[in-house]
Amino acid sequence: MFAPTADPSLARRLLALAAGGTWAVARGASRIVRAYLNRRVAIGMMEFDERMLKDIGITRGDVHASIVSPSGGDPTARLRILAVERRAASRAAASERLRLEREMIATLAAERRDVRGGTAAETC
Repeated sequence: MFAPTADPSLARRLLALAAGGTWAVARGASRIVRAYLNRRVAIGMMEFDERMLKDIGITRGDVHASIVSPSGGDPTARLRILAVERRAASRAAASERLRLEREMIATLAAERRDVRGGTAAETC
């Protein structure tokens, strides 16, 4: 049988250690259950049509790749990363197109001013 200790702080520390270990096990089990449920959601996403997947920002290949990844991981975390990366790339491309269009408009406007006002080479 366990004899009571003379130091009550030792008993408190042991109790805190046991409680901390219990919480760590509970958190680990929670992560495993969440990954399992999210894997089932990702498998269900294979039934979505291409338009629905595009609205989310992913492709069927992304879903498939996330499902076949190691079973301990959460496939929806990978899908989330892919969607954010694709959205950032799309925004960067749109920003670049807008910049080029503005440059082209400015160049055309400058050329139009030159033609209307006449350049020194044309007047000679």
